[in-house]
Amino acid sequence: MKRLEEIYKLIHSRKGVADIGTDHGEIPVRLAIDGFRGLIFASDVHLQPLEAARRRAEEAGVAEKIRFSCSDGLDECRPFSVDTIVIAGLGGDTICSILDRAEWTMSDQVSLILQPMTKAEVLRFWLSCNGYCIEKELIVQENGKLFHILQSRFRDRNTFLTDAELFTGKRELVLKDPVFPAVLDEEESRLQKKLLGLQKSDSQNPENGFYEQILTEINGMRNEFMRESKQ
Repeated sequence: MKRLEEIYKLIHSRKGVADIGTDHGEIPVRLAIDGFRGLIFASDVHLQPLEAARRRAEEAGVAEKIRFSCSDGLDECRPFSVDTIVIAGLGGDTICSILDRAEWTMSDQVSLILQPMTKAEVLRFWLSCNGYCIEKELIVQENGKLFHILQSRFRDRNTFLTDAELFTGKRELVLKDPVFPAVLDEEESRLQKKLLGLQKSDSQNPENGFYEQILTEINGMRNEFMRESKQ
């Protein structure tokens, strides 16, 4: 899958890689096949996909190079045994919960590669308020769907993101991405539906102004993208 390919390109580990919610183990198996010599930790909270990942590794002849764990998040990963953590295919709120229980990831020696399936705005808010810096953000379009891939590291300082950037990604990281207009269209449609629902139930709801402001900022981002693309 294209999104997993892009995630794989972001892995530059010297110590070890943890793939959380590994599903069928594509990333750990490929790491092992490619000769990665550090620890490869693969966990999933469900036994069935973990066993599928194990079988895949056995078929590839690399099962002994991967530590499989039926566990929740990083709960069974020994702190600092890895320097790269991949959490892909989970909800943004679930990713926050996993990181919240693993305070050892609050280190500039640990790289986080995160791909939320939902609630990316919740994840960006949590990272920005807990001292993590989003250093890179990719947008991948696959089978008609948009996926956001965030690379983040703890820098012990909070990062300011506008309300709109929580939904779209930080302007300076995504503005020149050719897929960015599709993100703006998707978020604009979603937020307009939310605003319409609020206006129908209570035209005086204070939240109305909040969503109207985000939509205005999204429109500004669209205009900025158009200006940049013409240069």
